[in-house]
Amino acid sequence: MSLNAALNLFLEEYPTAVSQLFTDNAVAEFVRRDVPVVVAQVIGENDRYIVHGSPGQGNWARVPWVAVYDRFITETAQDGFYVVYLVTEDFSGVYLSLNQGVTTIRRVYGSDAKDALAVRASDYIARLGQIDNSLIVGPIDLRVTSVSSLGAFYEQGSICAQYYKRGEIPNDEILGKDLRELLKLYLLLATKDLAAASVSSEEDDEVGLNNEDLINLREHKRIERNRKLAARAKKIHGYTCQACGFNFEMKYGEIGRTFIEAHHLTPLHTLKGQKVTLDPKNDFVVLCANCHRMIHKSEFVNCIENFRAKYVVRRSGRGTKPDV
Repeated sequence: MSLNAALNLFLEEYPTAVSQLFTDNAVAEFVRRDVPVVVAQVIGENDRYIVHGSPGQGNWARVPWVAVYDRFITETAQDGFYVVYLVTEDFSGVYLSLNQGVTTIRRVYGSDAKDALAVRASDYIARLGQIDNSLIVGPIDLRVTSVSSLGAFYEQGSICAQYYKRGEIPNDEILGKDLRELLKLYLLLATKDLAAASVSSEEDDEVGLNNEDLINLREHKRIERNRKLAARAKKIHGYTCQACGFNFEMKYGEIGRTFIEAHHLTPLHTLKGQKVTLDPKNDFVVLCANCHRMIHKSEFVNCIENFRAKYVVRRSGRGTKPDV
C-alpha cells in the first residue's frame, strides 16, 4: 500500500468506523498496524525510529494519529517531541506535524498546560532557526469541538507542520519528501535540544573536543542510556566487563548483581543523524564503569578487542585478562 492510499483510507474509513464497536474493529487495526508499516517503509530501515498508530485507547479517538518516535528522544506520545500524522476532528484533512508529548505536560502544568506547550513550541522554533516557509510554524487547527480534548493540546504543541486537505492528498513522491524533510528537522531539533540540555562538565571533561565532537559524544551517551536497548544488551552479554573481567556481584555481593554498563560501538564521528545500528548483540558490549569511561577517552571507542589489548592486557603485564 502506498502512503497516499493509506492516508486517503484513513480519512475515508475512520468517520464511519467511529459509529461501530471499537474492540476488534478492522479500521482500528488498520490505524495501529497497517499505516505504521507504510510510514516505516517510506522512512527506510533505521533502528532509531519507531512508528506507532493510535485510533484511541478503549474508545475511538477524536483525533487519531500515527507517530514517528526517535527512540533517543521518546518512545511514547506522552512526552518529548516527535513527528506525527494528526487527522482533524472533522476529517477534513491531516497534518504532518513536529509536535510535543501532551500527557506529561498536562500532569505538570495542569490548567496552564496549553500555555506551557505554546511556550515550549516557541523555544523549539527558535532553536531550529530558519524554517521553510512552506511549513505552518506554530499552532495548527485540528477543528476540535472541545477545548479540553487532546486535540486542543496537540494544536498548541505543534512546532511546525504540513497540511493535506482531504481529496487533495499529494502523490507518494511529495508525501515521502515532506516526511523526510520533517524528520531532518526532528534530528536537528534533537541535536539542538541535546546540546542545550547536556552541560555536565563531569561528563564532558574530555579535553580537546570541538563542539561537534561534544555533541556526538552526548548523542553516543544518550544511545547507551536507552533503558530498553541497554537491558537487551546486558541480557545477551551478561554482567562481567568484557574489557577487564570485573564482575560487580563477585566484588560487592547482592548489591552488585546485574550491575554493568552498556557501551555502543558506533564511532563518534559517524553520529550525524544518518542510520544508526542498534543490534544489542553486535553493536553493544558491556563494560564496568572504569573501562566504559576510559574507552570513551581512547581511540578504540568502536573496538573492544583493540582497547583491551592496548589498555588492559598490556598494562596488566600478563597475557590474559587480569583477575577480578
